[in-house]
Amino acid sequence: MSNVHVRIGEYRYAYHTDPDCPALNGKPETFKGMTEIPREEAEKQDLKACHQCKK
Repeated sequence: MSNVHVRIGEYRYAYHTDPDCPALNGKPETFKGMTEIPREEAEKQDLKACHQCKK
């Protein structure tokens, strides 16, 4: 089970493997931080893998 990074706040559409991904840290007006959760939990929340993250 691997952990991924997700936004705290609005506009949560994807989970991120790269904590420095610009899509994770963008929209400063709605960004309230990030947290780490298991990939399986992110998928249960209907979040998809980010295509901008470095593999």
